[in-house]
Amino acid sequence: MLSGKTATQLYKTNIINDKTDFSEEYIYVFSFVEGYCIISAMPLAEAMLMRDASLYTSIFTLILIFAALFIFIYFLIKKVIINNLQKINGTLSEITGGNLNVKVDVRSNAEFSSLSDDINSTVATLKRYIGEAAARIDKELEYAKQIQLSALPSNFPDTENYGIYAQMIAAKEVGGDFYDFYSLDDNTVLFLAADVSGKGIPAAMFMMTAKTIIRDLAERGLSVDEIFTLANDKLCENNESGMFVTAWMGKIDLSTGALSFANAGHNPPVIVHSNGECEYLKSRTGFVLAGMEGMRYRANEMTLKKGDRIFLYTDGVTEATDKNEALYGEDRLLSYIDKNKSLKAEALLSGLKEDIDLFAGDAPQFDDITMLVFDYKKKEDAAMKEKVFSANKDALSEVIAFTEECLESFGCPMKSSMAICVAVEEIFVNIASYAYGDSTGNASLSFGFDENERLMTLVVSDEGVPFNPLQREEPDITLSAEERDIGGLGIFITKKTMDTISYKNENGKNILTMTKKI
Repeated sequence: MLSGKTATQLYKTNIINDKTDFSEEYIYVFSFVEGYCIISAMPLAEAMLMRDASLYTSIFTLILIFAALFIFIYFLIKKVIINNLQKINGTLSEITGGNLNVKVDVRSNAEFSSLSDDINSTVATLKRYIGEAAARIDKELEYAKQIQLSALPSNFPDTENYGIYAQMIAAKEVGGDFYDFYSLDDNTVLFLAADVSGKGIPAAMFMMTAKTIIRDLAERGLSVDEIFTLANDKLCENNESGMFVTAWMGKIDLSTGALSFANAGHNPPVIVHSNGECEYLKSRTGFVLAGMEGMRYRANEMTLKKGDRIFLYTDGVTEATDKNEALYGEDRLLSYIDKNKSLKAEALLSGLKEDIDLFAGDAPQFDDITMLVFDYKKKEDAAMKEKVFSANKDALSEVIAFTEECLESFGCPMKSSMAICVAVEEIFVNIASYAYGDSTGNASLSFGFDENERLMTLVVSDEGVPFNPLQREEPDITLSAEERDIGGLGIFITKKTMDTISYKNENGKNILTMTKKI
């Protein structure tokens, strides 16, 4: 300042207030203009306050600028990238959820267009592969269905003695239900319905195994209880899947109507009697097949009359459900059968399936449905010639004379007539000797003849002590008379003489029925 030069830097000094003697620090600069020295001074505290305010203002302004810039960039990125990614992810979620018909259509820029096209191309290829695989599976399932249906008998018998008609409707392409029937000879027929646990291919494979085993045992001529007992043991072998079978089987002698049946955990069949009465054929139920080794099954017996009908079914009928989970049920089934009992078997089953579908409505078929109808017709027998004799050996000559008279009227050849007379003699002597013990009684002989088939039917009955001669062990005819046990030779001769022979005890009577073609 003394040299008269302008200050080029900022100076700082303390200035004392004369009035208050208060010293305050100032900053100042000076400049010489036209001979004057101009000094600009400001308290340091005020200068610092302005500086700080300017700094804070600058920082705040920068924060606002950067915040606005961030928000702008965020929304820009969200609009350009995030939203498009969310659209793509949403579409991919639908695709992974199984909807392969949806398409990705994000075209905001080249990258997303390329990504959309790649995804759509991948889905189209996947759809093509799935379609080809589904076609192969459908074709294989159709083959499996044809194989399974071909294993079920489709030529339903409708003879003068009986008729059978059946249906199997699988819930899937193939099922576990099955039916079968076998004609062992002219007078013996077996029929059954069965249900394998589960559905689809595993059940169908187990069904084929069970069907083959049961058929093999049935064709050996075993009784129904023996068939189920042996089949159960075979099915239990290596049954690692834990599957099982419920089944109902009947074996009928067409000449007499004698029905032997067994139930392995199956639904009771409906029987429609010839008088029009309908009811469930209740019986003691055995355990399911393949459920446990060593199980034994019990045979039940009854006699069908001409015009009787048996309806077999699986639980797919009674357990059909509607949209409210209500069951079709046994009462509804019995009511339908009762109202439509006059229909032929085919019409009855078709109508029942329609009734089930009407009940179920839009609800899908839950289980396999199998139905079988057995009609016992029994052809009209020729007029029977019947005569009652006193059950003692003195009446034997009358018995033989009556037998010869009947056989002669039938035109029976001499050789067959002599053989039949020997059989009649053996049977009558056994009745006279053992049926009534120390008391007296009668024996009845009835002869019938079918001219068309040249079939003679002989029925011998008594009211003596219940005794089934067919259960007697056959004698060893290779031994001499002295070595053989006494007894059994008469019924042995009768078995060899006659074509068929059956026994039943009904209404307190021993009834032995024999047939022979002459």
